[in-house]
Amino acid sequence: MRSTRTTKHVKIDTLRMKDIISQLADIIYLLCNAKENNITIIFDQFTNITPEELDSLNIFFPHDNN
Repeated sequence: MRSTRTTKHVKIDTLRMKDIISQLADIIYLLCNAKENNITIIFDQFTNITPEELDSLNIFFPHDNN
């Protein structure tokens, strides 16, 4: 018997993906001292997350100096 992907599984996968992306943003920001625009560039290059999805994560960074 083949299992089908249910809406519940898709929602859980989406939540996991959002959690991983949020944690990755924290790591890049804190450990690499990257600015917000650098993190956006990294996400553009290495993930398939859209700008709208990134905005929906509500990731906020302190204002970058300079």
